Amino acid sequence: MFAAFKDTLYVAFKDTLLQVLIAYFPAFTYHICLMRPERIGRAHVYLFLFSALSLLFCMLFSFMYFPETNLPFDFRLIPFMVGFLYGGYRVGIMLTAMYIIVMLMMHAWHDHYIWWSDSLLYVAPLLFLMLNYFQQSSAPKRILMLMGVASLGMLLHFIIYSLSLWDHHIQMQTHILLFMGMYATVFLCASCAIIYMMEYVREKAFLQQGYQMVWRQYRQEAQKMHQLIDETPLAVLAVDANARITAVNQMMLRMLQQYNPLLTNVDIIGRCYYSFSEEYELLSKDDFMLGRVLSGEPPQSEVIQHFNRKYLVRTASMRNQESGEIVGAVGMAHDITELSQLRAEMGNMERLSLVGQMAASITHEIRNPMAVVRGFIQLMQRKSPEHLNDYYAIVMEELDRANMIINDFLSLAQNRIVEKEFMHLHDIISNISPLLWADANMRGQEIHLQLAEDVPELLINSKEMKQLLLNLARNAMESMEPKGVLTIQTRFHEGVVELIVRDNGLGIPVAVQERMFEPFYTTKAKGTGLGLPLCLSIVERHGGVISIDSEIGRGTTFIVSFQVEANAAYEKCISVVPSPSINDTSGETSRIS
Repeated sequence: MFAAFKDTLYVAFKDTLLQVLIAYFPAFTYHICLMRPERIGRAHVYLFLFSALSLLFCMLFSFMYFPETNLPFDFRLIPFMVGFLYGGYRVGIMLTAMYIIVMLMMHAWHDHYIWWSDSLLYVAPLLFLMLNYFQQSSAPKRILMLMGVASLGMLLHFIIYSLSLWDHHIQMQTHILLFMGMYATVFLCASCAIIYMMEYVREKAFLQQGYQMVWRQYRQEAQKMHQLIDETPLAVLAVDANARITAVNQMMLRMLQQYNPLLTNVDIIGRCYYSFSEEYELLSKDDFMLGRVLSGEPPQSEVIQHFNRKYLVRTASMRNQESGEIVGAVGMAHDITELSQLRAEMGNMERLSLVGQMAASITHEIRNPMAVVRGFIQLMQRKSPEHLNDYYAIVMEELDRANMIINDFLSLAQNRIVEKEFMHLHDIISNISPLLWADANMRGQEIHLQLAEDVPELLINSKEMKQLLLNLARNAMESMEPKGVLTIQTRFHEGVVELIVRDNGLGIPVAVQERMFEPFYTTKAKGTGLGLPLCLSIVERHGGVISIDSEIGRGTTFIVSFQVEANAAYEKCISVVPSPSINDTSGETSRIS
């Protein structure tokens, strides 16, 4: 009895050891694939290949306890089951098809006993049915399901083997039972070990994938934060709890490179802030505010002056969110030079605005006594000798000139709301043209009109538009010699209406062009310096833009542009009409002399 058991044990271990090693192929493959992120996408391909190889080797090295039964003992069910359930439907179908083809090649068609006695063919449909549920289950459930399938396959095999022994009149002796029990134990232990390894590898792979995903997200967020800090207009420097510099952005680096142009991040990161700041005046000016916040003081702020620039320096500590312990500090420097200048300019503008309002009020009050003075001078002129008329004319002319200056100043100073209506620029040009003709005739000059036909109506104030056109035209006439030519042109393109006033005078120097729209700036002997600023004020009140193009010796061109608003209410009011007739202006140049 003991000798039979010994022989059975020897046969079981000798013949099954190789089977166990072969059955481990799919598990090793699965481990290799899932542990390499670049191979995860091809894991099912490798799993099919090695499961198929393991299945073929198991069939190749199978053995028969009783050759006359023609029933082999091997572990082919393990690689088939593992490849099927972990590889999915495609791998399962390919494994099944390959197995049937191999069976057809190894056995004749007429050997029907081999087909109905193969327990693997009975288990395959069950694997198809449970595949979806298996893939959606947790690890413990998958282990139980696989062990159940392995146990069922082993049970079917032993039932079929027992029936085969009965058919061949072989008695079920003790050594046969011991062999079957030993074989079943090794088979189930190998199945359990392989299944556990598959689940362990799968769980570890998922953890690794999750870790890699979190790491990639962390790196992306860190890169975004680094780019954000680099692109911010603030100069940033960070230190750890030991006051060692851990980060500087590009703005801070550029500021420090004012002392040392060859300075790089490598020269800064890791150095002690206190020793490093001694080399750079910019950092020493903060009186070690970073040190104060590192010791637990609240955030510090200070305005410092450096290289004729003002900086608002602010430092704050960085704390561990869980423990509240100070783990570092950050210092930021904001260049507030322009902001300080802007505040100063705003203060000056407020004072100038107050002075302007007072001047406008005073100027308005001056007009009344001037009117009285002018009236009395007219009465005195009537009763005075004729030889004094020239003196009275001079006084009257100067009073009129003073009144004109007051009117221009009030128009410029008062930012009043004007009433507007839809009108055509050509109508305004037509109304004011007689006055322009008279001025041109007195000076011996000519006026050319070039009025486009497709100019739409604009929402404008006619009185202010007349004043704008009159000021620009008279400025142009005064800049030309006799026989000069003044051109007034209108144009419409890309939603913009342009009024162009061009002369062929001497031109304006660049230095003068830069100050032409400043109030009270003039190059004329009797000019007030209010004409062009008044034009600018009118154009801005109408939402337009005025520009100048001038060159010495080639004349000057003023271009006034009005943007046509494209809204539904405005479009209903727009009507594109032909240009009003002014001595034949149908798109051609007409001459007025």
